Amino acid sequence: MADTNGLIAALAQLTTAPPPQRGPRCTVGAILDTLDTATAQKVRDVIESPGISATQIADTLTASDHPVQAPAVARHRRRGASNGCRCPR
Repeated sequence: MADTNGLIAALAQLTTAPPPQRGPRCTVGAILDTLDTATAQKVRDVIESPGISATQIADTLTASDHPVQAPAVARHRRRGASNGCRCPR
């Protein structure tokens, strides 16, 4: 009889591995991953501020060498909604 220990271990890994990401990576999430902790938190705080427009945020990030478009910021704000990004942040 064949040794199935390797197969069992490989199948177990499949059940515990996170699901593969579908679609392109969220631009805002990618930017957040490149920033230090304090700066990333400030960006998150600004994104959560309803009084600041997605265009203002996109313009500020782009001017700081983090190119992003306003629709990407708006989609990131809607994360968790059916028409929002899948970014967990």
